Amino acid sequence: MRGKMPGQHNKIINAAAKKILAPEGLFRVGASRRWIDDNGYFVIQVEFQPSAYDRGSYLNVGISFLWEASKGLNDTLAFNIGYRVDKAGYASYRGNDAAYEEKMEHFAEAALEKVREYRLFRDMGYAKEQMESQLNDMPGHRVFWEVYELAMLCFLKRDFEEGKEYFGRFLQILKDSFYVGKLYIEWHEELYDHCIKHLCPELKSEETAYKMVCEMIARRRDFFASKPSYKKLKKEFTL
Repeated sequence: MRGKMPGQHNKIINAAAKKILAPEGLFRVGASRRWIDDNGYFVIQVEFQPSAYDRGSYLNVGISFLWEASKGLNDTLAFNIGYRVDKAGYASYRGNDAAYEEKMEHFAEAALEKVREYRLFRDMGYAKEQMESQLNDMPGHRVFWEVYELAMLCFLKRDFEEGKEYFGRFLQILKDSFYVGKLYIEWHEELYDHCIKHLCPELKSEETAYKMVCEMIARRRDFFASKPSYKKLKKEFTL
């Protein structure tokens, strides 16, 4: 009997994703195990995450907002909302192709269910409600990017005064976290300075704040669309 190819489980994962996710408009990022659903001001990532110790997969699905954040994060897609799909668990490949095909199709179906749930964030009113609810449920000491995300969403939604309130709150969080005990966090101060110098001057009006966030999104979309692995991501976006 012929031995199993080392990448056989990857082929099975891709086949399942292609069968179930591609017809829904998602595209594969190059030859990776990640798929993208484009929703204008955000994308939804589906990741069949490998294990460092085994041939198999976890399942991660979540929203990555496309406005800019810190310099080190702008070149990557984060999981700003969502991540591990717990009910999927972990699926190890043990050489039984048929069993693994069935399991990966279940993974892809679970992913699609989450994608459809996160697509509701296209409605910025719905997105704001969900994000505010999440923020209100978080312990105060854990709050960080959530406030910034809400500020950017409010500016994009033209809820200008609320956006300024959230942004001011984020600036205070940054300013209060230059040091954790005696540990200096340099990038917090660098981000604070960037916000003061480059973002605050754009918050003169509802229109200038809206334009600022649109330009952020356009820059990141241009960046990713220029990469061969993201060639299916359109440069233009609609709200």
